[in-house]
Amino acid sequence: MNQVSKLQQLQNLSYFGKSTLSQYMDLSDNSLYANIKRWQKRGELIQLKKGFYVTAEFYKKLPNKEIYLEFISNRLKEPSYLSLEYVLQKYGVVSEAIYSFTSVTLKSRGTFINKLGTFLYRHLKENLFSGYQLKELGGFTIKEATKSKALFDYLYFRNFRNQIIDKETLRSYRLNLDELKQKDFQEFSTYCEMTKVKKYQNLLNLLKEAYAL
Repeated sequence: MNQVSKLQQLQNLSYFGKSTLSQYMDLSDNSLYANIKRWQKRGELIQLKKGFYVTAEFYKKLPNKEIYLEFISNRLKEPSYLSLEYVLQKYGVVSEAIYSFTSVTLKSRGTFINKLGTFLYRHLKENLFSGYQLKELGGFTIKEATKSKALFDYLYFRNFRNQIIDKETLRSYRLNLDELKQKDFQEFSTYCEMTKVKKYQNLLNLLKEAYAL
């Protein structure tokens, strides 16, 4: 069986690492590296990040590629969950177009750019790493923040280096908060309290004043 035929055996995997390729190919490191570069050049293999791949055939056959990319965003850095601008756009809280998959992680911040998209990660402290739900979509399990947690994460990072948060700053974000209900604001307030930082603990009141809620 030639190497291309062996690569075809991986077409049912949603992603795999270099170690998996090694098991299937039985090649020296140098030969495997050369084959990986050749497959990428021919468009048969997609590198998601260093040592992390999916076959082009698997991606091509996906009925909903957006769901798959959400799933992969959770896998490129673990643990992580989708949040911030990407999730807020889904709920119509931010109106500008978002072209990146934005997440928070317990690991270091970073960015992965590949042929499928741009994946941005912000580091969040362990005591605030919560407020996400597991979604089963298209055969994939995805971790995604609730709208309240996505809003908290967004405002938390936007104001991380500010000594104080004022109403003018909050208005400048041009948020659409019409879709948030009382229970959403209560959940948002819980995360603010969890920071134990005064500027965040008063954030809900400032937000309501800034947007006349």
